[in-house]
Amino acid sequence: MAFFNLLLKTLLTNIISLDKPPLLIAGEGASIKEEFTWNTKEIVNKSSLVFAVDYHWQKKFIYYPGFPDGILYRVKLRDDGSLSPKENIITTSSIDFYQYAVDWVQDKIFWIDVEKNDTLYVSNLDGTMIRTLAVLDRTSIKKPILDPYKKYIYFTSSNGIERIGMNGRDRKVIYTDVYFTATDVGSDIAIDFQTDRIYYKEQLYARISSMKSDGTDNRQELTNVYKSKFLTCYQGNLYYLGKKYDLDTFIRYNPSTGTTTQQDLGQIFWDYKIYHPFAQLSGTNPCDRNNGGCTHLCLPNPTGEPAYTCECPDKYIKQGNSCVESI
Repeated sequence: MAFFNLLLKTLLTNIISLDKPPLLIAGEGASIKEEFTWNTKEIVNKSSLVFAVDYHWQKKFIYYPGFPDGILYRVKLRDDGSLSPKENIITTSSIDFYQYAVDWVQDKIFWIDVEKNDTLYVSNLDGTMIRTLAVLDRTSIKKPILDPYKKYIYFTSSNGIERIGMNGRDRKVIYTDVYFTATDVGSDIAIDFQTDRIYYKEQLYARISSMKSDGTDNRQELTNVYKSKFLTCYQGNLYYLGKKYDLDTFIRYNPSTGTTTQQDLGQIFWDYKIYHPFAQLSGTNPCDRNNGGCTHLCLPNPTGEPAYTCECPDKYIKQGNSCVESI
């Protein structure tokens, strides 16, 4: 309870100072850290390696993959600060699985299995109703980044930066450069929903640039960022990790003013998320009412015509307006 009293106090403070949010961190274990006090709430024991974390704020779920089993687990952070027993949500072919993302608007999980020809999947939050969306079949596929408001998934590949609809359609390369490579571990792109801009790192140039989400209006933002990684956006700021004495430094860049500030963290991260309700604002889910009338999966259509489509999970086929198990 003391932790949540502190969290509530911090959240209230963050309404005034939105640039200092708590962090959900993956590394040796997984934990929630408060930037003001750096008090820690342990989610996964430090004896375990965690390569990626994600969460659903409204439902209080925290997701993380196990190593080396490649299983995506889920726990619930209860109101009293305790954790529910972990659930086995998704089993993959990757021992170092990290290519997944939680959709807090459509209540779905999207992930890429690099051991299965870079296949993109979707499921419900509990891992049920798994459906194959697309075989991406490209090298250097990286962690998917979601825009749950426009209903697109973005990812880096050997093509450059690509997007695909959350229904597995409308795939498109929105940025390419002969020198662009996606070689960093984790995510090299981030979306600022306030300005509709995508930030990305160009490894060869050691710089961070940005563009509109359709690939237009490309511009340079930061240079000489040789060891930067794990870009994310929050409240109009770009965050990323840098290096100091081989340890990670949390850096905040304000695109409006061009200023940067940093906080030495004294440890090494594999992944992190801004852990705050303002990082997961509500949006329109076309499947929200009665699952869109679908018997199984209801997936949003980014073009909006129609707003959603009813789909069947793998090993099922459509029969009329419902799904039946294939023989």
